[in-house]
Amino acid sequence: MRSEIRVPKIREGEKKKGVIIRWYREDGDRVKKDEEIAEVMIEKLTLHITAPEDGILTIFTRENEEIEEDSTIGFVETE
Repeated sequence: MRSEIRVPKIREGEKKKGVIIRWYREDGDRVKKDEEIAEVMIEKLTLHITAPEDGILTIFTRENEEIEEDSTIGFVETE
C-alpha cells in the first residue's frame, strides 16, 4: 500500500507556492512513521514533513524545487 507525502496547507483559499529546502532521507530509504523526512518553506514558514507510515520512501521532488501547498512530494510504500 502507498501513503502519499503531502505538503500541508497553511491557510484556506488560494494555494501558496514554496520550496523543498532539504530531504533528510534519500529515495529508497526505509523510514519510520512520524520520522522527519523533509523540510519545506512556504511564505517564510519552515515546515517539517514526517513519514505517514513505516516503509520505503519514494521522492518525486528535488531540493530547491518549487512546490504548492497540498501537493504530493513523494510516497511511502508499506509492506
